[in-house]
Amino acid sequence: MRYKVLVADDEPIILSGIRHLINWEDADAVICGTASNGAEAYAIIEREHPDIVITDIRMPVMDGLALAGKCSEEFPDIVFIILTSLMEFSLAKEAIRYGISDYLLKTELTGERLLKSLDKAERECLRRRGGRDRDDERSETSISSAIANLFIMREVTQGTRTMLYERGLLDDFVFFSLVFTFPSPSLEKQWSTADYKKLHEWEQDIAGKIIPSFFSVSFPVIPVSGKEGTLLYFASSVDESTWQAVSLRAESKIRDASAMVTGLTPSLLHTHVYHGRDNLRKARDEMESLMMAFYLGKDRNTLSPASLDVDAVFPKLEAAIARADIVSCKTCFSIIRQAVATTDHSLSQFEFAVSALRSALSSGLLAIGLKEEAMVADIFDSIDFIMTRSESLEFLDDTENSLLSIFGNKTGAGSAVADKAREFVMNHIMERIVLGDVASYACVSPSYMSKVFKRTMGISLIDYINKMKVEKAKDLMASSRTERIADIALALGFANIYYFSKVFRKVEGISPSEYMKKIVNDNSKIGI
Repeated sequence: MRYKVLVADDEPIILSGIRHLINWEDADAVICGTASNGAEAYAIIEREHPDIVITDIRMPVMDGLALAGKCSEEFPDIVFIILTSLMEFSLAKEAIRYGISDYLLKTELTGERLLKSLDKAERECLRRRGGRDRDDERSETSISSAIANLFIMREVTQGTRTMLYERGLLDDFVFFSLVFTFPSPSLEKQWSTADYKKLHEWEQDIAGKIIPSFFSVSFPVIPVSGKEGTLLYFASSVDESTWQAVSLRAESKIRDASAMVTGLTPSLLHTHVYHGRDNLRKARDEMESLMMAFYLGKDRNTLSPASLDVDAVFPKLEAAIARADIVSCKTCFSIIRQAVATTDHSLSQFEFAVSALRSALSSGLLAIGLKEEAMVADIFDSIDFIMTRSESLEFLDDTENSLLSIFGNKTGAGSAVADKAREFVMNHIMERIVLGDVASYACVSPSYMSKVFKRTMGISLIDYINKMKVEKAKDLMASSRTERIADIALALGFANIYYFSKVFRKVEGISPSEYMKKIVNDNSKIGI
């Protein structure tokens, strides 16, 4: 678990210093707020319920001792660390009666000292709770697991209904889900699965901090599958009259936090408020239809759910691969693509189809003495990050192109894609070039374009583009020595001269102005 830490001090430089003194993640902690006086700190404590408070002794309005004393009565589980100067040492010793865990001398505050103090405070947190957290965690896990079975096993068992009923969780309950799509690759940024997992963790952390302030009784449901773009919750004791407004405010707050931390834009999908044990199935079905509508990009009321009937295609695809029959392989992918594009299916159905697709691909390649290449494996690893039908179709395109690329070791398929990219770059060298435009020109997806270009050319596409633009800039400098560098940068599609200079220096090792001087000097030597 991450320990929530509040820092209170009336000196901004101290607040800033503590925030940046250590890597808080390494300390299993996160700063949940800062305050400049005790009264402000107490208001944050009431709202955020921190585990640990680091506070200065001397502050206006309410000092650190008064704050610790008040919290010892109202919030006895909170552990305090006192910040003090040498002349206040006697006051720090007096604070021991409030159960202060440690004191830190401002004049000797180091990262190592702060980490040791936090470790001591965290152990004190566990001691004070007396194991209650572990019991609560086990109880929450059992509830989350039982609810997850509603989605995974399709079961609404008597045991699940009874457990939730006995805990009073079936009075005014809802399901809600935070769903988000991951950023597409660009020339400037290639997103890896590790990057996406980190974004998911950050979104989970944001939700974990914000959701309890809107829903007094809520449980994160153990992930239904590997879907990294979904956070599913069950909430109880929901006021039906304010539910719509509360859910909108929660979504807005989460979006604001996400905009600052991850740059993603989560949507909060939620069911109506349900009552009683007999409505669990109905609530689950509504949640699933909402998630299907999000995946398909349709209004829930227009859905016509149907089976993604492609099972018969995979044996044919396997046989076509085993024969190295490219035409038949393309036909099989076309059939799968058509079904995905036109059938109102769920993301789970698509995931099952992908499992069968990978099996057919691996078996077919093995039959002709080939194996699944790393790039193909990377594409299949991305299945956990697919959240929309358009992404599913792009996944199929990438998989087909990768398969043809394996065959293309004989036909030069990968080289053909790279050649198309180079052709586009040279034809648009005086423009701002976007990865999506290059990929469209070669009839492949942006992610596939990035991977196959680097594999074929041994250089990333952005580095290749920058290299070609710098070569063009050098030609312009040589042919028109009176033209300003800023004008050349803009003519080549760079947003500003700063970025152009940065790229130029990276490629040539010197700045554009230094290169211009070199041209002038070289020409003067030969009398031009």
